[in-house]
Amino acid sequence: MSLMLRVKLTVACGVFISVAGCGPSGSSGPKELKLAYVMAPGGPAHEAAEYLAQLVEKKTGGELTIKLFPSAQLGNDRELAEAVMIGSVDMVVGGTAPIGWYLSEYGVIEAPFVFRDYDHLDTVLDGPIGREISEAFSKKRRTKILDWWHRGPRYLTTTDRKVTRPADLEGLKLRVPELPTYIEAWRLLGTNPTPITYSEIFMALKQGIVEGQENPLEVIYTSSFAEVQKYVMKTEHLLGAYMVMMNETKFQQLSPEHQKALVEATEESGRHEHELMLKYDEQFAKKLQTAGVEFVDVDREAFREIVVGALPARFEDQWAPGVFQRILETK
Repeated sequence: MSLMLRVKLTVACGVFISVAGCGPSGSSGPKELKLAYVMAPGGPAHEAAEYLAQLVEKKTGGELTIKLFPSAQLGNDRELAEAVMIGSVDMVVGGTAPIGWYLSEYGVIEAPFVFRDYDHLDTVLDGPIGREISEAFSKKRRTKILDWWHRGPRYLTTTDRKVTRPADLEGLKLRVPELPTYIEAWRLLGTNPTPITYSEIFMALKQGIVEGQENPLEVIYTSSFAEVQKYVMKTEHLLGAYMVMMNETKFQQLSPEHQKALVEATEESGRHEHELMLKYDEQFAKKLQTAGVEFVDVDREAFREIVVGALPARFEDQWAPGVFQRILETK
């Protein structure tokens, strides 16, 4: 082989390495992924994200690392969902709101009282319906759902109104996410639903723009809502999930070894997060009570009957045919 040819091959391999990696792993050396979320430190989501970062670094020998951006540093829920879709953020841990925003045929996932318990939730999301959602997200939004993590049940909170039955909600100005399913469900229950972004909830409650909100105990505690809310109603109206999302293009740019390590680490972190959620929810309830918040028992079945009985008809032309019934019938 001539000297000139060897030089050309060396240069070509160098260029290839700088772009896509050269060698069996396809890795060009250490990589860093940005993982963002709105949740603050001091809860299971952040702790699980830290655990995920540690696992990925360990599984890849430090070749792949994750840098965390908690507390909405890089944007609110909608901004982060759009950022991961265009690739300005590599990964996001967030609620299932993006399904309602960008995949409305599966907006039923956000319907209150649709899941009986977390076993039911897991069976649905790990089964055909969950796979349909993941495939649709990948195809339509170039976003890969790496895993579904558990999110604590959502509770209704109010400034000064104790609620035990649906009639007690009449006219309540309630902050809700910007999602048709949420808005319609709470309208059916008699409230005046008011869409407000997550980062503006505290001031809206403090200034009396709204009189209540609904969120998991993690959010209620870490966002200091106890300073502006007196009652927590034990509605547990939505057993939710976090989606661990990643830009599809960024995922495909990883070597097969790094892809495998990332998926395995995300799933392992999800199992850890479920244990953390149970532990933290118990702690959050005690801390909120210590802060002076009163927990209120409710007639949960009365709320459920209204929503399950009337909500599907309101979205008959939007939800995928039969998907609500498929979820209810999943064993």
